[in-house]
Amino acid sequence: MGVSANQDSEKEAHMAYGSTSQALELFPPDMTREEPLRAEITIDVVIPAFNEESCIERLLHDVMMARQDDWFQIQNIYVISDASTDQTDDIVQQIAARDRRVKLITKAERKGKIDSINLAFSITNAELIVFIDADVRLANEHSIAKLVQHLRDGKAAMAQGGLVRPCPGFILNPAKQAAYFDWILVDKIRSTKAISWWSIDGRVMALSRDFYQQLVLPLSLADDQFIFYSCIQQGRKFVWADDAIFYYGPPESIADFSHQWSRYFFYTNKSHQYFGKELIGRDMSVPGLWRTIMSSLLRHPFCGLMWVLCYAISKIEFVLRLDFERYERGFFWTKSRPLKIQTKDVVGAKVPGNPRQSGKQA
Repeated sequence: MGVSANQDSEKEAHMAYGSTSQALELFPPDMTREEPLRAEITIDVVIPAFNEESCIERLLHDVMMARQDDWFQIQNIYVISDASTDQTDDIVQQIAARDRRVKLITKAERKGKIDSINLAFSITNAELIVFIDADVRLANEHSIAKLVQHLRDGKAAMAQGGLVRPCPGFILNPAKQAAYFDWILVDKIRSTKAISWWSIDGRVMALSRDFYQQLVLPLSLADDQFIFYSCIQQGRKFVWADDAIFYYGPPESIADFSHQWSRYFFYTNKSHQYFGKELIGRDMSVPGLWRTIMSSLLRHPFCGLMWVLCYAISKIEFVLRLDFERYERGFFWTKSRPLKIQTKDVVGAKVPGNPRQSGKQA
């Protein structure tokens, strides 16, 4: 990406959305190395955030410490703050002072995650763009490299990370148990049919430039559903990057879990209308789904029963049309807390603890 193109796009973002945390800079060329046989692939990492003061420092540390291979370079790490009201912006600015790849883009008013993704598309010209939710952690320093490796040859348009939800163990929190059973189901279903409506998860995804430059996300559709179904509808290649491991935490309450599923029902209905029932209802369906659910219930009865309970509550919420007005505007953030995982499983050195709790609101 040329310097002038980068500067122009940054100025447009500044004018349209308020301010950036610092002047955006590019690294000078490395004059000590011989010219590579192949030009480096440029990558921009984008982290949409709303009130993520408890999580953003850890994720930025992970991304900053991520290993880069000779064939690609992470040139920018954008945090797009959706008018956060906590300390998210201050934390990002402090980190940006230590690593000039980190840039904070603030929006004057809250417009939702989908608006943040569209903004990212407008300011980047990187050959690959990687989106990571703010409450995700990298399992190791190779997670990003293994994710983008699947797009290196230019054949794939989209790759999703190998997301892993840590086992909650013997705890009585029904939402965490239900969420773990949910992950078990997704993993089983994906092993039998890699591409289905159970394949969709927008927490970590990488997109090629020739694909993302065509995308403008409607506010009334879920970002991950729209991008995934657009990829399939266009006949582009989609890849599950199972070897690119990222961790993400479960919802903390039944309300959070039920909100996740009720908005999934809402956006799936919208996707039916937008992409057509043939693609969603037929091509994305999972044969033997209920058989898989029942067999999983028999093997994991406790977390399975919690899943049934929470799933039923989410169905009731959907029937009652709770929060539909928020979903129409793309407001579907849920509360997140720092993910508690073993330090040895995470990138680099220890990250100082942050007792503050994030306040993403659905």
